[in-house]
Amino acid sequence: MVLEADLTDGFDARFIAVVSEDEVELLDLTHETVEKLRSKVSALETVDVVANEETLVPALSQLAQTPMFADGILVVLRFAKVSDAEAKVLIEAMENSLTSNYLLISSSKSLPKTLQGYLKDKGQIEVSKIGKRGSDYAESCFSRSSLVFSKDAKTVILEALGEDLSMLPSLLLTLESAISGETEVSRDDVQPFLHEIEDLAPWALPDLIVSGKTKEAIELLRKLEKTQIAFPIVLTVVQKRFVELAALSSLGLRSAQDRVSAYQRGTGSAPKAPPFVLERIWREAVNLDLQSFQKIFTILGETERSIRGGSSLEPYVLLELAVARLAAICLSRQRRAISRRR
Repeated sequence: MVLEADLTDGFDARFIAVVSEDEVELLDLTHETVEKLRSKVSALETVDVVANEETLVPALSQLAQTPMFADGILVVLRFAKVSDAEAKVLIEAMENSLTSNYLLISSSKSLPKTLQGYLKDKGQIEVSKIGKRGSDYAESCFSRSSLVFSKDAKTVILEALGEDLSMLPSLLLTLESAISGETEVSRDDVQPFLHEIEDLAPWALPDLIVSGKTKEAIELLRKLEKTQIAFPIVLTVVQKRFVELAALSSLGLRSAQDRVSAYQRGTGSAPKAPPFVLERIWREAVNLDLQSFQKIFTILGETERSIRGGSSLEPYVLLELAVARLAAICLSRQRRAISRRR
């Protein structure tokens, strides 16, 4: 990790940027930085958004607000890339912010020079490249798997995933569903599952469903059918995601630290997972209520029974119908959540 500005012992900077080209590293560093700030300011109201044209200005306006029931406001903005125009908006917001409030910029690309210069003078920047943290996480995923992978198999999997190690657990689940665990898994064993991995990964399907992207989810499902990936594997991957979401939702956890502790202990049916995975799952889970989960698991159960022989329709047709219904539920809940926040 390279620090482009000195970190003070008291973590005094109010404006902080965390930059990493690796998604795993970025999410982890962002989480750690938020926790450091929360340890410094006991009552910190947090606004955490994915920055875009609709969310940027409303979120930044919080920096000029006096917190009503907290000691400060932390605005976390997650960027794919900060544009020059956005940099100007950010600098203006920081200039007009109250001293009780904080801004954390999380970006997967280098910041514009104007923003870098401002932060070097009045804030701090942490720049990280993929390294030990990412490789340690990958190895921990392999070690928890029920399969034993050869060195070549691990290499080809990591090469296919590139920087997006957040997909590794779902890929391993897919492999566990399809490969016998009696012998060591070789490179040749895993190669058929790495079809154009960015576009045709079965573990990407739950992401699209939970995001409410019906069209994209169905398009991916049809591509998966052409690659002849077994439909039970696809259904298993989708089921697992909603089981995880339901498990986390049922715990009733509110603070990030509570969620991390629960997952690290494997509380209830919640699986163990690193912080960057926990927060992503949590953001998905909070949009779904008990009634939503009841509908979701009814659909999944009906689909599984139909695939096993209760319908004359082809399995992938049944999956397509299920995907459309599930995505519609998730999209509806997202819209309700957004309307409540306005």
